[in-house]
Amino acid sequence: MPAADPALVVSQAAALAVGFVASTAALYGRYRVLPSVLTGPQVCRLEAGGCQILFRTRTASLLGVPNASLSLILYGLVLVGRIRQWPAVWLLGGATLALGMSIYLGWYLIAHHLECRVCWAGHVANLGLWLTLLGGEYER
Repeated sequence: MPAADPALVVSQAAALAVGFVASTAALYGRYRVLPSVLTGPQVCRLEAGGCQILFRTRTASLLGVPNASLSLILYGLVLVGRIRQWPAVWLLGGATLALGMSIYLGWYLIAHHLECRVCWAGHVANLGLWLTLLGGEYER
C-alpha cells in the first residue's frame, strides 16, 4: 500500500480536529450557555445566551439524537478507520451524509439569518473531511 500524501494527512487531521472541537462546543451549547464569541451576536441575543435555543431546535437533531453527537461518532470512526487503514470509500459514505447534512443546515442558517460560528466551523470541517477522503480515494 503506497504512503498517503502528507498534505492530505495534515488536512484531514485538521478537519477532524476542527470538527471535533466544533461538535463538542455544539453539544455543550445544547445544555449550557456558550459565550457569544463562539456563536455570533445575532444568535446570542435571543435568550439565555441564545445558543441553547439554536442547539435545541428540531434541525439540531436527527431522530432525537443531537447532530453534534452524530458528528463526534463520525469523527471517531474516521480516526479509527484511518489508523486501521480502512478503505477511504467506506469512510466517504459517512462523510457524504455529514456533508449533505451540513449543506442543509448551512442553508437553514442563511435562510433564517442566524449566525453561528460553531456551526460554520463544523460545516467547513465536514467539507474538508469529505474532500480529503475523496482525494485519498483518487490517490489510489
